[in-house]
Amino acid sequence: MRILIAISIVAASLSSASAQFAMDHGNAAAAAQAANVEREYQNAKADAIRNGRPLLPSQQTNFAVGGRGMVKVIPRTPEEQKADEAAQAAWSARCKPTVVEDSEGLRRVKYAERDCDLSRFNTAGN
Repeated sequence: MRILIAISIVAASLSSASAQFAMDHGNAAAAAQAANVEREYQNAKADAIRNGRPLLPSQQTNFAVGGRGMVKVIPRTPEEQKADEAAQAAWSARCKPTVVEDSEGLRRVKYAERDCDLSRFNTAGN
């Protein structure tokens, strides 16, 4: 009886070791494939840089606006400035912003009208 139990324990441990090897072998193959893909990607990027070819979008590291390091600021015309000032005056007359301090000591802005805290680009709730 003891021999039968010992044989069944040995057989069970061998089958679990075999299953463990199969799982590890599968992960090793996936890891090796991922390493090969990364190596090919890096080689293609280095080759494009070396030969002066444009990089693929996924290979670029320049995230500047318009592909440049600087953004050109265009001054507003006097007409645009007048229109902005008129819009600001109309908003102030309609919304009447006031600063109040809440119970926690934080300063908050209160408005006389609904949705005055939203810009013309942020129209949540409308």
